[in-house]
Amino acid sequence: MASHPLFHLLPFLLVLLAGLHPEGTSASPAAPPNHINEAHTDLSKRQYNAARYCDNSRTQGMCYLEYSRPGTTTVPVLRVAVPEGVSSGSTFDTVLQIVAPVTLGWAGFAWGGGMTRNPLTVVWPNGEGVTVSSRWSEGRTLPPVYPSATYRTISASRNGTHWTAEVVCSGCSRWNGGSLNINGVHTFAWAVSRTPVSQPGNPASSFAYHNNVGMFSEPMSMAAVPRAVFDEHVRGAR
Repeated sequence: MASHPLFHLLPFLLVLLAGLHPEGTSASPAAPPNHINEAHTDLSKRQYNAARYCDNSRTQGMCYLEYSRPGTTTVPVLRVAVPEGVSSGSTFDTVLQIVAPVTLGWAGFAWGGGMTRNPLTVVWPNGEGVTVSSRWSEGRTLPPVYPSATYRTISASRNGTHWTAEVVCSGCSRWNGGSLNINGVHTFAWAVSRTPVSQPGNPASSFAYHNNVGMFSEPMSMAAVPRAVFDEHVRGAR
Protein backbone atom coordinates (compact mmCIF):
# COMPACT_ATOMS: atom_id res chain seq x y z
CA MET A 1 0.00 0.00 0.00
CA ALA A 2 1.35 3.40 -0.96
CA SER A 3 2.17 5.74 1.87
CA HIS A 4 0.80 8.84 0.20
CA PRO A 5 -2.85 9.77 0.86
CA LEU A 6 -5.19 9.87 -2.10
CA PHE A 7 -5.54 13.17 -3.88
CA HIS A 8 -2.88 14.81 -1.67
CA LEU A 9 -2.62 18.01 -3.70
CA LEU A 10 -5.58 17.66 -6.03
CA PRO A 11 -8.01 20.03 -4.28
CA PHE A 12 -5.53 22.88 -4.62
CA LEU A 13 -4.61 22.01 -8.20
CA LEU A 14 -8.24 21.96 -9.23
CA VAL A 15 -8.92 25.27 -7.54
CA LEU A 16 -5.96 26.87 -9.29
CA LEU A 17 -6.74 25.38 -12.68
CA ALA A 18 -10.48 25.85 -12.85
CA GLY A 19 -11.42 28.50 -10.36
CA LEU A 20 -13.62 26.01 -8.55
CA HIS A 21 -14.91 26.46 -5.05
CA PRO A 22 -13.08 24.06 -2.74
CA GLU A 23 -16.41 23.08 -1.23
CA GLY A 24 -17.22 21.32 -4.51
CA THR A 25 -20.02 23.69 -5.53
CA SER A 26 -20.46 24.44 -9.19
CA ALA A 27 -18.66 27.30 -10.86
CA SER A 28 -18.18 28.54 -14.40
CA PRO A 29 -15.59 26.47 -16.27
CA ALA A 30 -12.18 28.02 -16.77
CA ALA A 31 -12.07 26.88 -20.39
CA PRO A 32 -14.66 26.32 -23.12
CA PRO A 33 -16.02 22.80 -23.65
CA ASN A 34 -13.60 20.39 -25.34
CA HIS A 35 -10.60 22.34 -24.08
CA ILE A 36 -8.18 20.27 -22.06
CA ASN A 37 -7.69 21.33 -18.47
CA GLU A 38 -5.46 18.76 -16.79
CA ALA A 39 -3.19 18.97 -13.77
CA HIS A 40 -0.40 16.82 -15.23
CA THR A 41 1.93 18.27 -17.84
CA ASP A 42 2.06 15.07 -19.89
CA LEU A 43 -1.67 15.50 -20.61
CA SER A 44 -1.91 19.29 -20.70
CA LYS A 45 -1.80 19.77 -24.48
CA ARG A 46 -4.13 16.94 -25.44
CA GLN A 47 -7.80 17.63 -26.03
CA TYR A 48 -10.64 15.52 -24.77
CA ASN A 49 -13.77 14.51 -26.61
CA ALA A 50 -17.23 15.13 -25.20
CA ALA A 51 -20.21 13.72 -27.02
CA ARG A 52 -23.73 12.42 -26.71
CA TYR A 53 -23.29 8.63 -26.64
CA CYS A 54 -26.24 6.28 -27.12
CA ASP A 55 -26.31 2.53 -26.53
CA ASN A 56 -29.45 0.51 -27.19
CA SER A 57 -27.94 -2.86 -26.26
CA ARG A 58 -29.59 -2.90 -22.82
CA THR A 59 -32.27 -0.21 -23.03
CA GLN A 60 -33.73 1.35 -26.17
CA GLY A 61 -33.01 5.09 -26.21
CA MET A 62 -30.43 5.10 -23.40
CA CYS A 63 -27.90 7.90 -23.89
CA TYR A 64 -25.09 9.51 -21.89
CA LEU A 65 -22.74 12.44 -21.74
CA GLU A 66 -19.46 10.77 -22.72
CA TYR A 67 -15.93 11.93 -21.87
CA SER A 68 -12.99 10.28 -23.62
CA ARG A 69 -9.33 10.92 -24.34
CA PRO A 70 -8.32 9.73 -27.81
CA GLY A 71 -4.82 8.37 -28.18
CA THR A 72 -4.29 7.41 -24.54
CA THR A 73 -4.45 4.02 -22.84
CA THR A 74 -4.28 5.42 -19.32
CA VAL A 75 -7.56 7.34 -19.04
CA PRO A 76 -10.99 5.68 -18.77
CA VAL A 77 -14.05 6.53 -20.81
CA LEU A 78 -16.61 8.13 -18.48
CA ARG A 79 -20.34 8.33 -19.17
CA VAL A 80 -23.01 10.08 -17.10
CA ALA A 81 -26.79 9.97 -17.40
CA VAL A 82 -29.61 11.71 -15.51
CA PRO A 83 -33.38 11.64 -15.97
CA GLU A 84 -35.05 14.48 -17.82
CA GLY A 85 -37.26 16.86 -15.88
CA VAL A 86 -35.15 17.07 -12.73
CA SER A 87 -33.88 20.38 -11.38
CA SER A 88 -30.70 21.64 -9.76
CA GLY A 89 -30.70 21.16 -6.02
CA SER A 90 -33.14 18.26 -6.09
CA THR A 91 -32.52 14.64 -5.19
CA PHE A 92 -32.58 12.03 -7.95
CA ASP A 93 -30.65 8.97 -9.06
CA THR A 94 -27.73 9.30 -11.46
CA VAL A 95 -25.90 6.79 -13.64
CA LEU A 96 -22.14 6.52 -14.07
CA GLN A 97 -20.44 4.20 -16.55
CA ILE A 98 -16.67 3.61 -16.51
CA VAL A 99 -14.70 1.78 -19.20
CA ALA A 100 -11.14 1.52 -17.90
CA PRO A 101 -7.97 -0.02 -19.32
CA VAL A 102 -6.87 -3.11 -17.40
CA THR A 103 -3.68 -1.26 -16.51
CA LEU A 104 -5.64 0.86 -14.02
CA GLY A 105 -5.87 -0.28 -10.41
CA TRP A 106 -8.73 2.09 -9.62
CA ALA A 107 -10.68 5.00 -11.09
CA GLY A 108 -12.31 7.82 -9.15
CA PHE A 109 -15.07 10.21 -10.21
CA ALA A 110 -15.94 13.49 -8.44
CA TRP A 111 -19.54 14.61 -8.93
CA GLY A 112 -18.81 18.17 -7.82
CA GLY A 113 -15.72 18.80 -9.96
CA GLY A 114 -13.18 18.72 -7.12
CA MET A 115 -11.83 16.13 -4.76
CA THR A 116 -13.07 17.70 -1.52
CA ARG A 117 -16.57 18.06 -0.11
CA ASN A 118 -18.56 16.30 -2.80
CA PRO A 119 -19.45 12.65 -3.48
CA LEU A 120 -16.61 10.54 -4.86
CA THR A 121 -17.27 7.30 -6.71
CA VAL A 122 -14.20 5.05 -6.59
CA VAL A 123 -14.27 1.81 -8.57
CA TRP A 124 -11.70 -0.95 -8.94
CA PRO A 125 -11.58 -4.42 -10.54
CA ASN A 126 -12.43 -7.37 -8.33
CA GLY A 127 -12.09 -10.73 -10.05
CA GLU A 128 -14.40 -10.76 -13.07
CA GLY A 129 -16.39 -7.84 -11.67
CA VAL A 130 -15.77 -4.63 -9.74
CA THR A 131 -16.05 -3.11 -6.29
CA VAL A 132 -17.75 0.28 -5.94
CA SER A 133 -16.74 2.48 -3.01
CA SER A 134 -18.54 5.63 -1.87
CA ARG A 135 -16.11 8.24 -0.50
CA TRP A 136 -15.93 11.86 0.70
CA SER A 137 -12.86 13.94 1.45
CA GLU A 138 -12.54 16.97 3.70
CA GLY A 139 -8.87 17.55 2.88
CA ARG A 140 -5.47 15.97 2.37
CA THR A 141 -6.33 12.51 3.60
CA LEU A 142 -7.42 9.20 2.17
CA PRO A 143 -11.17 9.75 1.63
CA PRO A 144 -13.21 7.82 4.20
CA VAL A 145 -16.34 5.89 3.32
CA TYR A 146 -19.30 8.18 2.64
CA PRO A 147 -22.61 6.60 3.71
CA SER A 148 -24.82 9.36 2.29
CA ALA A 149 -24.33 8.10 -1.28
CA THR A 150 -25.24 4.52 -2.07
CA TYR A 151 -24.76 2.47 -5.21
CA ARG A 152 -26.42 -0.32 -7.15
CA THR A 153 -24.58 -2.07 -9.97
CA ILE A 154 -26.25 -2.29 -13.38
CA SER A 155 -23.41 -4.25 -14.99
CA ALA A 156 -19.74 -5.05 -14.52
CA SER A 157 -17.23 -7.07 -16.51
CA ARG A 158 -13.56 -7.62 -17.20
CA ASN A 159 -11.65 -8.92 -20.21
CA GLY A 160 -8.09 -8.86 -21.52
CA THR A 161 -8.07 -5.13 -22.30
CA HIS A 162 -10.64 -3.36 -20.10
CA TRP A 163 -12.77 -3.55 -17.01
CA THR A 164 -16.15 -1.86 -17.03
CA ALA A 165 -18.76 -0.82 -14.51
CA GLU A 166 -22.12 0.89 -14.73
CA VAL A 167 -23.71 1.96 -11.47
CA VAL A 168 -26.70 3.88 -10.15
CA CYS A 169 -25.94 6.41 -7.44
CA SER A 170 -28.51 7.56 -4.91
CA GLY A 171 -27.04 10.64 -3.25
CA CYS A 172 -24.78 12.01 -5.98
CA SER A 173 -27.13 14.69 -7.34
CA ARG A 174 -27.12 16.79 -4.17
CA TRP A 175 -24.84 17.03 -1.16
CA ASN A 176 -23.99 19.31 1.73
CA GLY A 177 -22.67 22.41 0.00
CA GLY A 178 -23.54 21.71 -3.62
CA SER A 179 -25.46 19.88 -6.33
CA LEU A 180 -25.37 19.03 -10.01
CA ASN A 181 -25.95 22.09 -12.20
CA ILE A 182 -28.71 20.48 -14.22
CA ASN A 183 -29.72 23.67 -16.04
CA GLY A 184 -26.29 24.63 -17.34
CA VAL A 185 -22.66 23.58 -17.67
CA HIS A 186 -21.40 21.34 -14.89
CA THR A 187 -17.82 20.39 -14.05
CA PHE A 188 -16.78 16.86 -13.15
CA ALA A 189 -13.35 15.57 -12.16
CA TRP A 190 -11.59 12.22 -12.24
CA ALA A 191 -8.46 10.53 -10.95
CA VAL A 192 -6.83 7.17 -11.64
CA SER A 193 -4.01 5.00 -10.39
CA ARG A 194 -2.14 2.06 -11.87
CA THR A 195 -1.64 0.56 -8.41
CA PRO A 196 -4.13 -2.17 -7.40
CA VAL A 197 -6.01 -1.65 -4.16
CA SER A 198 -4.91 -3.64 -1.13
CA GLN A 199 -8.25 -5.43 -0.55
CA PRO A 200 -10.19 -5.64 -3.84
CA GLY A 201 -13.28 -7.19 -2.27
CA ASN A 202 -13.60 -4.57 0.46
CA PRO A 203 -15.39 -1.27 -0.38
CA ALA A 204 -13.60 0.31 2.59
CA SER A 205 -10.13 -0.71 1.34
CA SER A 206 -7.30 1.77 1.29
CA PHE A 207 -5.86 2.66 -2.10
CA ALA A 208 -2.82 4.38 -3.56
CA TYR A 209 -2.16 7.97 -4.60
CA HIS A 210 -3.35 8.86 -8.12
CA ASN A 211 -1.15 8.83 -11.23
CA ASN A 212 -3.32 11.10 -13.39
CA VAL A 213 -6.17 13.52 -12.80
CA GLY A 214 -8.45 15.60 -14.98
CA MET A 215 -11.64 17.62 -15.34
CA PHE A 216 -14.31 18.31 -17.92
CA SER A 217 -17.12 20.86 -18.15
CA GLU A 218 -20.16 20.21 -20.34
CA PRO A 219 -23.88 21.06 -20.54
CA MET A 220 -25.88 18.62 -18.44
CA SER A 221 -28.49 18.51 -21.19
CA MET A 222 -26.11 16.10 -22.94
CA ALA A 223 -26.62 13.64 -20.06
CA ALA A 224 -30.43 13.81 -19.89
CA VAL A 225 -32.65 10.94 -21.04
CA PRO A 226 -36.43 10.51 -20.80
CA ARG A 227 -37.54 9.44 -17.35
CA ALA A 228 -39.17 6.26 -18.64
CA VAL A 229 -35.95 5.22 -20.41
CA PHE A 230 -33.85 6.01 -17.33
CA ASP A 231 -36.14 4.05 -15.02
CA GLU A 232 -36.16 1.06 -17.35
CA HIS A 233 -32.38 1.12 -17.62
CA VAL A 234 -31.76 1.09 -13.86
CA ARG A 235 -34.48 -1.46 -13.11
CA GLY A 236 -32.92 -4.62 -11.77
CA ALA A 237 -29.70 -2.93 -10.64
CA ARG A 238 -28.43 -4.27 -7.34
